[in-house]
Amino acid sequence: MRNKYKFFVDLGGDTIEFPVNPKEYTVSYPADHKTFDVLDIGEIVIPRLPSLMEVSWESYFPGDEDDPLIYGHDWTEPGDYLEAILEARDNEEICDLVISRYDARGSRMYDTNISAVIDNFETTEKGGEAGDVYYKIKFKEYRDYAPIKVVLPQPDASTTGAVQVVEQPRPLSAAPELRVGASVIANGTYFSSSYGDKPTGTANNLATTVSRIIPDASRAFPILIGGSRGWIKADQLQVTG
Repeated sequence: MRNKYKFFVDLGGDTIEFPVNPKEYTVSYPADHKTFDVLDIGEIVIPRLPSLMEVSWESYFPGDEDDPLIYGHDWTEPGDYLEAILEARDNEEICDLVISRYDARGSRMYDTNISAVIDNFETTEKGGEAGDVYYKIKFKEYRDYAPIKVVLPQPDASTTGAVQVVEQPRPLSAAPELRVGASVIANGTYFSSSYGDKPTGTANNLATTVSRIIPDASRAFPILIGGSRGWIKADQLQVTG
């Protein structure tokens, strides 16, 4: 007993079994690897995902129900096959192609089962074989490329409604620090020493900088301004930067 092969295709919800098995068929598994020439190494190959599978064969649709090669199912007019195939091709339908294989003992071997589109279809009629329609058909694998939809959880009913935007108060800038190098506006009398021994001048909105600070409570004028201009009290200075 010979191995059994069956060729099926689902076209628009209707399953067609091809009536006469081909003498041979081809299942192509092309690759899409890339090759490059690299200095000092030569040719290298970069592996990539495989290309789309292709399945093709040649056979015929018998025009006579008594054709001896019809095996295991009822005869159908060749025109019905042609109409179904051409309609699926013209409508850009996604088909389901199945090739079932059974060994001589009737055990299932393996299947070719892919989603595909009709990539090519040709027919020929030969003189002396009236009614028979010879054909060549090629299917190309179809891969779904539609984006995946993600369903987001619905908000709780208690939180629905207008969204209130609460403006957060801006933090207040810290007051400028009285420090060595700080820019200040001085107003008042300044002295030759931190003890206030001798006045050397009077500042009136004088823009200057702090040159030195003596942290000693016994010093009445602990801050030196303007390099060596004079010593002054802290409360006579306005820090500007």
